[in-house]
Amino acid sequence: MARDDEQVWADLVEAFHASPDEDPRWAVSSDDEVDGDDAARTRTSSPDPTVPPADPEDHFIPPPPPPLPRGDRVSRLAWAGVLGAPVFLVITVALGWRLPSWATALAVIALFAGFATLVTRLRGHDPHDPDDGAVV
Repeated sequence: MARDDEQVWADLVEAFHASPDEDPRWAVSSDDEVDGDDAARTRTSSPDPTVPPADPEDHFIPPPPPPLPRGDRVSRLAWAGVLGAPVFLVITVALGWRLPSWATALAVIALFAGFATLVTRLRGHDPHDPDDGAVV
């Protein structure tokens, strides 16, 4: 039996304006029970057989991360220059300290020398490597 569109629309509007107690789709059946604490209806029928039961103890525990690489002394000094020099300069400006010109020049040289060292030590692309995509 096919119903016309007007009747379907009228049923949808009626169901939209109906409260959950009046809506026949939410009617209380014999296998529902009312909890006295919050008067909420809870369903006591068996769960959907297609969904496996969830075990609260069964969750993913990632393996511990690998240790960070230590790096060699040159790399650590280069990073100290790249990160330490700007922080040093910002702190001195924020505190209003007057640095001698040689200290400012030394901080700027440390910044650029550290950057240049890190760039020159980058690993280049191996032309014999068959993988040309990103490594994840």
